[in-house]
Amino acid sequence: MGLTFPVFTAEEDDFQGIEEVIVTAEKRTASIQDTAISITAFDESLIEGLNLRNQEDLQNFIPATTIQPYDISIRGIGRVFRALGGDPGVGTYQDGGYSEDFGIASTENALYDVARIEVLRGPQGTLYGRNSIGGAVNFITNKPSQDFAAEVKTITGSDAMAEGYMFVNGPITDKLSARFIAVNRMRDGTVEDLGGHEDLDSYGDENYTLALRWEDENLTVDVRGNARSYGRVLASAQGAGLLNTSMYNSGSIPNDLMVHGYRAVDPSVACASRVDRTVADCAVSGMDIFSFNYNGIAKSGQHLVPGVDPSESGFARPNYAYGYDQNILNQIIFGDGKSVPSLRGKHLVAATNGMNDEYFNHSAGVINTAWDVNDKLTLKFIGSYTDYLYTRITDDDRLGNPLLDEQFYAEQENENWQTEVQLFWDIADNWNLTVGIFEYHNEIDQDLDFWTDTGAFTEARQSGAVNYGILGATGLPTIGSPFLDWYVAGRDASPLGLPAGTGLFGPVTGGAPVVGASQTQVGPYSARDVGCGIVNLVGLVPGPEFNDPHLTSVCFLEGPWTGDAGGSVSNGPVTPGTTFIWQTENKTDAYAAYFQTEYQINDTWAVTVGASWHEDQKVAQENLFLYTETGLTSAGLLAYNVATGALNADGTPTGNGIIRFRGIPMSRSIHRAMERDFEDVTWRLNFDYTPTDNVLLYLSNTTGYRAGGFNLGFFSPFPTYDQEEVLSTELGYKGTHLDNTLQINASMYKYTYENIHGQFTTASFLGGTGTSVQGFPEADTNGVEMDFIYSPNAGFLLGGNASYTDAAYSEEYIQPTGLAGVIDVDDPNAPPSIYSISERVVPMKGVQMLRIPKSKFAMYANWSRDLYGGTVDYLLTYAWTSTINWDDSGLALDRSPAFDRMDVKVSWRNADEDLEIMAFVNNVHNKIGIRNMTSDGENQGFRRSVTPTLPRSAGIGFTYKFGAY
Repeated sequence: MGLTFPVFTAEEDDFQGIEEVIVTAEKRTASIQDTAISITAFDESLIEGLNLRNQEDLQNFIPATTIQPYDISIRGIGRVFRALGGDPGVGTYQDGGYSEDFGIASTENALYDVARIEVLRGPQGTLYGRNSIGGAVNFITNKPSQDFAAEVKTITGSDAMAEGYMFVNGPITDKLSARFIAVNRMRDGTVEDLGGHEDLDSYGDENYTLALRWEDENLTVDVRGNARSYGRVLASAQGAGLLNTSMYNSGSIPNDLMVHGYRAVDPSVACASRVDRTVADCAVSGMDIFSFNYNGIAKSGQHLVPGVDPSESGFARPNYAYGYDQNILNQIIFGDGKSVPSLRGKHLVAATNGMNDEYFNHSAGVINTAWDVNDKLTLKFIGSYTDYLYTRITDDDRLGNPLLDEQFYAEQENENWQTEVQLFWDIADNWNLTVGIFEYHNEIDQDLDFWTDTGAFTEARQSGAVNYGILGATGLPTIGSPFLDWYVAGRDASPLGLPAGTGLFGPVTGGAPVVGASQTQVGPYSARDVGCGIVNLVGLVPGPEFNDPHLTSVCFLEGPWTGDAGGSVSNGPVTPGTTFIWQTENKTDAYAAYFQTEYQINDTWAVTVGASWHEDQKVAQENLFLYTETGLTSAGLLAYNVATGALNADGTPTGNGIIRFRGIPMSRSIHRAMERDFEDVTWRLNFDYTPTDNVLLYLSNTTGYRAGGFNLGFFSPFPTYDQEEVLSTELGYKGTHLDNTLQINASMYKYTYENIHGQFTTASFLGGTGTSVQGFPEADTNGVEMDFIYSPNAGFLLGGNASYTDAAYSEEYIQPTGLAGVIDVDDPNAPPSIYSISERVVPMKGVQMLRIPKSKFAMYANWSRDLYGGTVDYLLTYAWTSTINWDDSGLALDRSPAFDRMDVKVSWRNADEDLEIMAFVNNVHNKIGIRNMTSDGENQGFRRSVTPTLPRSAGIGFTYKFGAY
């Protein structure tokens, strides 16, 4: 549906019906009602009229669409995970230039000075060069003109909101025009931080844009460049939900557990003491016993005895709420923990350590050249360049405990450039052809640094050198070096005259195929620079981790942990006590060639045929550095912690040493490099039927493609994954009725979606489980969408949309081990320490795809009246979104409830239409929806946390226009 927001007048004689909206969705200028694509278009008057200024505003008025903090999904196709190595599923274009990040394009200038937004639903590969398997979003900005015009706009409101906008437009010569836009926006946070720091979710955004247009009789050149700086006190983001809704399937956060996790027990067998594990599943007297019954399998468990019962995770993290103020913890979790509650603005409360800063610096330029060779042939060139630096510090544990803390620094440098040539040929009056070639290059470098030593209980846990217990166990101060101390403690105690092959504290559990060992602590590039010189493990170890045919190198290097006293990654802060670093890079060279031709058979029938060829050449590497603890048996772990002076022999803390929760600390470096090419041909076949001048029916079959990619940053079980494909069949209707006062656009569609990219937990060939982006075999999506707009007279406008999306997996995922389904690691009813992998497999066939609301609905109504020498508009909008599943488990605690939002706005415009005063209230009822959800596993207490929508806000605006407005 193409929507426009008329400048109303009470003069009925001036009313001409609904204004026509012109789009370029198919690269050619056409009325949206004549374009055989499901499309929602917002022109500038509608963007301003509906007060659209952010992603949440925009999302409400697009059928079958959700917008996460950084990505967009249409009809269930998008990117439902945020991981380096993959591509978006919806192409984002700004003035024809491809944008790698929807989050940047959709927030630039708060949608100010945008001539039109076009949201195309369904595969668009035959006319768009990259990543449009789910659809495409075009942001088209206003172009310079020879007429002088200027505007000043301000908005002030809730939470110290202060926003200023302006543009100046005019001629430089008789052929050259310029347009300068400046935007400066700021607002305080909307989420209270009980940790005593600034309120969260603020913003400070400034952007400066210069656009030039040179044109003569048959040549037009548009050049646009911008420089943007954006910063905010971060509330939450992908992988870091903020508001807590569950922990251990309950509505409370425990502060008395030193470490999270369970140990399987038999309630009928008592342990001889708190530390005795002669009978492995004995129950410790005096500790709670928890009963589980998962899929009819009854089991029991107890919480771990810290330093005695090994934790599941090699990172051996503590409970970051340990020792924290229980009153604060009670205030930052909402609901009963069994399901996600309906939230209100009063629930926007959190506790952090104040490390919540997000910043990016973005510069981009695009050039569009159009040459009308003659009245039937036009050539166009598009060139674009983007460079941005994104940095973020996040309180990863999101609890604000001054005693225990973990945070991470993330940084991404992105540089990409594009060239595209298009040919438009009107072969005959009833036959046209569009041809294009596309080239795109992208380089992304991403660093991530987790560090811990900011609290009294974590001080020196990773920043200091490890006590390997040599003195406590042998009476010797050292075996001779940190390397030998580590080696003897955890690998081979034969230098002490003990049996070879077993460490001083007994056998280790688990392990990895590590070949190289370092005399000193390793670093992020040690495996690449040293380990690969010892041995390249490609093909030498079973499993795809080492045998994927697209791997070029896999190298390991291990060493002792002698402490991380500081240092940083790239542009990052000093981070003492680093536990994990990834430094990754991903390079893509993409090429495409496409054509589309439309032939008008007669007055009522037309056929469109198109095809495109795509190739993506990708090269990537990951370099990892981590603190990890080699697993020991319970007896060995106790002996080690006693030897270091951290525990007494009865398992009680001494208060003097650092309790290790899993085993022998060490440093590990991993390097993995890979390269892979992807190629595909997509096509489109469409029939138009126009029985009358005001009705269009179309039936199309379209295929789509998204390149596969790499799993980077965490040495996943599957290094690469295959490309994604979809076949779409769509039946559409576009009609204008009642003397051009009613427009109804509707469509029905069916997708067969293959090799769906999603993040799943699978069995690792090294033992245990691992998370990888993989291709789910197949899903079927059936949907219905409808847009309408009704304007019976010049003083009233009613519009809206509705959608129903039934997207379910239609084939089962088969694990490499032969198990059918995905492995659930986040279900508090089936802890991995209690239930085996085979017992935790969740069948997925028939399950609704994640992060897709089945139903959406939105409406808006505008009344216009002449008043006080001008025109007053009264606007009411309402949007509703159904429940959304966020995790494979299908539990109520992973399903956000339906939510709605109502906005109101009143504006007055003078008779000359150069002055406008506006007042608004967004989210009148102060209801909070869920934009994203984070699920943690057993080592973090099965915590659930969510990213909220914005609370109620109110403001007033002032706009004054000069010149030719």
